[in-house]
Amino acid sequence: MFTEKFDKDAYNITEKFMSAKKSNLLSMAILLPFYIIGVAVYVLKWDYVNIFATLFEYYYTFLLELLILALGVFAFIAVAMIIKSVLFSVFAEGKFSSVRFKIINETQKPYCCLKEPIKVRQYQLCLAVYILIAAVAPYIAALLIGDFIYIIASFLCAFFAGSDILFFIILFNWKSGAYVIDFDGVMLYRVYEKI
Repeated sequence: MFTEKFDKDAYNITEKFMSAKKSNLLSMAILLPFYIIGVAVYVLKWDYVNIFATLFEYYYTFLLELLILALGVFAFIAVAMIIKSVLFSVFAEGKFSSVRFKIINETQKPYCCLKEPIKVRQYQLCLAVYILIAAVAPYIAALLIGDFIYIIASFLCAFFAGSDILFFIILFNWKSGAYVIDFDGVMLYRVYEKI
């Protein structure tokens, strides 16, 4: 359903504004306990000595790990963004032409959203898949590999998915029949609920 199809007499329209800075602060507040738990689980599994092992290796090993860190973060975010856009295109009336990619200027984070509203639970499903791939999968990989630089990579990926995690939580406030569109201009989201 394109936005023009939502008659103001038939739908209640709710708009929520939030600056990128406030969104990032709320996201970090949500992520901080998970970061602490994540480090604790890592230490229990791999021992605290392993945390600093990379720093005391030869400099070229450390530089190689930094390169792997950057490439790993890029790969997880790119794959998650592609899968999120494909899911969006499944639910959107305009299919893939309704999907748009952008960089949020204030944070320089890549972002994928729709030009048209879709149902709230459909949007949450897209966000859940994105969060699992971008934030959870890197942490599981880091636990399996056992090098703390990968834990840092997983935390960076979770930071990139932070606004999606926040948005996923916020959408529980709306009924499943409502439609949502996000980041329309400077707005965080707009919800259309049938009267």
